[in-house]
Amino acid sequence: MAVNSTPTFGEKGWERTIRSHELDRELHLVKVYSTEQEELISYVEALYQHDDQVDALIHIREGVKSLLRNEALATPFFIREGSKKIGYVILTRYHSVKKGGLTIFIDEFFVEPEFRRKGVGKQILQEIYEIALAEKARTLWATTEPFNEAAQNFFTSQGFRPDASKGFERPV
Repeated sequence: MAVNSTPTFGEKGWERTIRSHELDRELHLVKVYSTEQEELISYVEALYQHDDQVDALIHIREGVKSLLRNEALATPFFIREGSKKIGYVILTRYHSVKKGGLTIFIDEFFVEPEFRRKGVGKQILQEIYEIALAEKARTLWATTEPFNEAAQNFFTSQGFRPDASKGFERPV
C-alpha cells in the first residue's frame, strides 16, 4: 500500500490517498468542510437509521455543526473512491491516562452498503492506524452498538480487542 499525503491530519487541505495493489483500488480520505455539512448530516443519519435511541437522531444536526466548529477536538473525513463518496469517518482526539496518552477515537465509521466486505474498511482502518502513528497516539479506540456483531467482528479481525469498561453518560 503506497501512501501520498499533503498537510498533516486536521490541517486545511488535508487529503490522503491510499493505493492497494492487491485490491486494485485507490481510496481517498478527504477532510470534510463546513460547506459539506448537509452531505455529512445525510451520512450520519444513514449510520443511525437503525438505532433504537431516538436521541441520536434528534441531535445529529447540532452534533455535526458543533463538530465542524471544533477542529482541534475532532476531524470528519469523507471516504472517496475516485470522485465518488462512499462513506465517512470521524476521528476524535483526547488524552487518557489509562490508555497512556493521546488516544484517537474512531467516533464514527460508515461505508456505503454496496462497498462493504470489499476491503474498503480494512484499507481505511490501516490508514487510520498510520495517522495514529504519525500523531504519536498511544491507542486507537472504537466502540460499537451491542447488537452490531458485524462491526465487532470487523474491529476484532483488525487487531482491536474488547476493553473492560462499561460507558455511562449524562446529558448536560
